[in-house]
Amino acid sequence: MNTAIASKAIETPQEKLAAILDSHQPRSLLTVSLNPVPVAQHWCDDHDCELISIQELDPFKQLEAVRRVDMAVVADQLEYMNQKDGEALLGLLRNLHTDSMVAVYQPRLAPEKLRWPHNGFLALGCREEGHFAQDGRELDIYSYDLDDYNFRRQWNNPRFWANPEHWGKYWW
Repeated sequence: MNTAIASKAIETPQEKLAAILDSHQPRSLLTVSLNPVPVAQHWCDDHDCELISIQELDPFKQLEAVRRVDMAVVADQLEYMNQKDGEALLGLLRNLHTDSMVAVYQPRLAPEKLRWPHNGFLALGCREEGHFAQDGRELDIYSYDLDDYNFRRQWNNPRFWANPEHWGKYWW
């Protein structure tokens, strides 16, 4: 075994986001953020990916004109929305605009009354990709991918059913 080749540990949120983009290889990317997302811009420039950006405090109006994309990134946005509107935004993206999305959230940046609980993202089917803390700042990255959201269960097949001959015949 060659131990000289070792994978580099991901140390920054930018590296993590770039790694997620590398793993999905989107051809079209939507960013919803009050500020530009440099990692997304650089990645799209390097990989011939179309970048669509929405930089509004209330992105819902502009989302009406956006077509379906391969991936969406929400960064520097949820901190300024209440949880209900944030859930509506992520749900709209997840259900209408893309099968894969990434949410970058800085809990300490949000005012106390707008902070999301940790399980708020998990309740939407997101997976925690990383927690980064440095110099009193915190940043969490969550992802959602329809392809691996609902993992295939070993028991969900006719072999484990009481009447396997009825598998696929009846819908209750």
